[in-house]
Amino acid sequence: MAVKMHLSFFILATIGCMPLVSVSSTTHVVGHKLGWNLPSYPGFYDDWAKKQTFVVGDVLLFQYHPGQNTVVQVDKNDYDHCTTRNILHTYFRGNSSATLEKPGDYFYFSSVGKHCDFGQKLHVTVSQ
Repeated sequence: MAVKMHLSFFILATIGCMPLVSVSSTTHVVGHKLGWNLPSYPGFYDDWAKKQTFVVGDVLLFQYHPGQNTVVQVDKNDYDHCTTRNILHTYFRGNSSATLEKPGDYFYFSSVGKHCDFGQKLHVTVSQ
């Protein structure tokens, strides 16, 4: 009898705490219909990002064909200069997801040819 009561209490306590640990996240398809491709103008991805709200736990989905594009996550200096001296992460297999794990700024660009110079780069600011 005591075991059943302890088990019932444990189950009720677990269910009662569920709303406290429930996390919802949003998957952002980078570039919406364009996906992760060479944009028609250099500020395209900046304009796209300005229309979004990014919070911890959200996911960036970069949709592209392997062999035609890449995604590199870099620091601000590399982002500003389209250089790959401090790559934090590389994605190259197509349709890659990046989870935004903490607040702050995240910087990405395509390392294929001059894609970054032509505007295939993304900066997002993540809030709590």
